[in-house]
Amino acid sequence: MLADQKSLIIKLAHIYYHTGSWDKAIVEYEKIIALDPSDFNVHVTLGELYLKKGDLDRAFKEFEVSAQGFLKEKNTKKAAAAFREMSNLIQKMIEPLDVEKAVGTYKGILSQMPDSAETLTNLRDLYLRHNQMDEAISYTLTLGDLYNRLDYVDKAENEYIKATTMDPSHAGAKEKLERIRNELKQAQPGG
Repeated sequence: MLADQKSLIIKLAHIYYHTGSWDKAIVEYEKIIALDPSDFNVHVTLGELYLKKGDLDRAFKEFEVSAQGFLKEKNTKKAAAAFREMSNLIQKMIEPLDVEKAVGTYKGILSQMPDSAETLTNLRDLYLRHNQMDEAISYTLTLGDLYNRLDYVDKAENEYIKATTMDPSHAGAKEKLERIRNELKQAQPGG
């Protein structure tokens, strides 16, 4: 009975969502959450709806609930997507008002999902905008290392280039850039 009720509500919610009746869709999705609070996909959908309506605070809360839930379920791919949404919202709603709070919130995400490329990028960019070069370089190198581990060698090289551009005398950045370029040369035919 409960599964049938949930299925009907989901169908109605989808209809409202896809016809742009966001307020009605939110009501239906909240009914689903009342029936099944651990349906973290619904929390993501609610986050998306609140984004569409411009309610960034509620969107952030829904993405946060879903990220935490997906982490507990060991679903890192979906958790990463929710953290990506949170990171983008931090940039829009917290950074302009309170830089320290934004930094703390970004670092909170990184403590749970250290490989959140969007969070690393946003944190690096925040430090760049505030001319805090040591921190900007540190997060640029961390991002480069992440891309290198994930075998996105071109992206890694670009991050190392950014770091050496920020500080041409930074030994660690120059070393990482040189190392990745040597690896690229060796990987080429005849290299």
